[in-house]
Amino acid sequence: MKRFYRALGLLALAGFIASMAVHLAALSGIDVEERLPYVWALHAGIFVVALPYAILNRNKPKVKPSWDMLGTAFPRWARFVGAGLFAYAILNFVLFIDATEGGNPTIRDGKYLLLNHGALIRELTLAEFSAAKANVIRGFSGHWMVFYFGLTAYFLFKKETPAVDGVCRSIAANGT
Repeated sequence: MKRFYRALGLLALAGFIASMAVHLAALSGIDVEERLPYVWALHAGIFVVALPYAILNRNKPKVKPSWDMLGTAFPRWARFVGAGLFAYAILNFVLFIDATEGGNPTIRDGKYLLLNHGALIRELTLAEFSAAKANVIRGFSGHWMVFYFGLTAYFLFKKETPAVDGVCRSIAANGT
């Protein structure tokens, strides 16, 4: 089982590194999708790692971990990186919504448009269209990093600790 966890962790780590590279490129204004049409595979790739996580944990007692439990289960640096990425993803999402005016860039009848659920927000220049496409990737990749990092931390760095295991056993035995 350790090899399986390691393989999943390395796959998640590859997704994290790729999503970070995509995010940095998008932050610099590069329309990643134009240069790398399969970039959206990173979106689906999360499920390749998250589905085994969900299956492996489906029969475990549902425990809301305390910060103390997380402190014993994950290295300190992983908790800080995870918390930092989570906070960054929230900020990035707010900036993404502001930058795209809540719309999605599209081409219709040869025109570059910014649409919100099919309603025209405004027409875009080619430069604005490219920037808006980069912003869309930036918005998504900010979240990809959080998910991939969380799965990396779980599969590669989570320690089985007496505190966490004891709570799980107690809940399983008592049903509470």
